[in-house]
Amino acid sequence: MPIYEYQCRECSAAFEQLVSSTDSKVTCMECGSERIEKQFSTFSATTAPHRPVPCSGGSCPNAGRAGTGCSGGCHHT
Repeated sequence: MPIYEYQCRECSAAFEQLVSSTDSKVTCMECGSERIEKQFSTFSATTAPHRPVPCSGGSCPNAGRAGTGCSGGCHHT
């Protein structure tokens, strides 16, 4: 079941709710109003922190500069 984010148009309360395909109505958890609006939310995932890798190619214009990396044009990538 997906979790949806809502905001009530009556009391402005924001809440999340698990919604199954059989649920027909979602009501505000604060005031009970049916005047709610589904909010846009984004999926968030994290992985290992990004660590800039310096380019190590001698002929690359970015050689030794951390965060620049090699582009597809470098012969050593």
